Amino acid sequence: MELTHPGEMLKIEIVEGRNLTIAKAADLLGVTRPTLSNILNGKAAITPNIALRVETVFGGAARFWVRLQSSYDLSIAKKGFMENPPKITRYNFA
Repeated sequence: MELTHPGEMLKIEIVEGRNLTIAKAADLLGVTRPTLSNILNGKAAITPNIALRVETVFGGAARFWVRLQSSYDLSIAKKGFMENPPKITRYNFA
């Protein structure tokens, strides 16, 4: 299953879903166009601050966006962990 960066979902739901330009959405959120563009293109994370801005401006729950980002980050980390596992072993309790 291919992972989708939460920024792509934000782009579909918020920007495209409301027929906004990235510049207009960035203005509404009070961030720069490059900042929002990087998030929407999967080059930057949806931070708690951005999630709160989305909640305030467009509604919904900041927690939703933070959880999506956290799940995505964990999946990426797990993939890297499995591809190059550290030399560690499980601790056995007595």
